[in-house]
Amino acid sequence: MTPDTPLLTVTNSVWGYRTSAGWLLPAAPVSFQVRAREAILLSGDNGSGKTTILRGILGLVPKRAGSVEWHIARSEVGYVPQENVIDRSVPATALDIVRTGLPLHWRRAKEAAQAALEQVGLAERQDLLFGSLSGGQRQRVLVARALIGDPKLLILDEPTVNVDAETALHIGRLLEKLRQSGPGMVITSHIRDWITATREVEVHAHKHEVNDV
Repeated sequence: MTPDTPLLTVTNSVWGYRTSAGWLLPAAPVSFQVRAREAILLSGDNGSGKTTILRGILGLVPKRAGSVEWHIARSEVGYVPQENVIDRSVPATALDIVRTGLPLHWRRAKEAAQAALEQVGLAERQDLLFGSLSGGQRQRVLVARALIGDPKLLILDEPTVNVDAETALHIGRLLEKLRQSGPGMVITSHIRDWITATREVEVHAHKHEVNDV
């Protein structure tokens, strides 16, 4: 792979959900490429289908049109969901959460998890319960979980949701620092001023909520 080779190419792609009335297609067709050290920001209003696009790229939502071309192995992709997908009542430490990024190598994952927490500035909080951390700290834990596999591409879903402006800027600086070390990024957000993106792709809601085809 040359430096100019895309990590991922998405062309006129649409994803949707099967309903009793047909297919629900949240987002209009979208196209973009991402390369190493690039940060692609998928921006758009809440409800425009940004999360559906990310889940579709990862194969978690059926694709209805277009193409998705991977130029790296799926094992080289790190996914950072919104922090509210983790049940905070589960008595898991920050280190435990990060170690789940290597579920098949639980024992040897400890050192890798500690190194990932160091990268995101949370090494001293590794033994604290995930649910006791602030929203920004929980989000950084999930970034660390994605980093544990040394990914070439990071896919992040609304990493600044439910955090204040100062914390959002801190997360933006963290991602910029990580990007300089090599991985490309695809990031969704309905706000723009917390990160300097290489390129912005505006996401629009699909004109027709249900497609009967």
